[in-house]
Amino acid sequence: MKKMNKYMMATTAIHKLGDISRDEIDICYVHNETTTHYIGSWVTGLGFVEVLFPKETTRDLTNEEIEKYIQISDGPAIKLKVDNDLY
Repeated sequence: MKKMNKYMMATTAIHKLGDISRDEIDICYVHNETTTHYIGSWVTGLGFVEVLFPKETTRDLTNEEIEKYIQISDGPAIKLKVDNDLY
């Protein structure tokens, strides 16, 4: 298992309690990866942890999505950890 620490976009998500996929692509946070899955959690929702995100339905954020999600709340802007570190 490879350790990582970044935000990505996904639709399909499998938890030990079942399928917690989203109808539309949404932001997730991943902290590990295997050969077939990223492991992490949805940024919003019920707080399920150790969720499996299949690599074929998970991708890096686009530049536009980085701009959109850099200000997630009313608090101060945060820096998202992405591969193409623009900020």
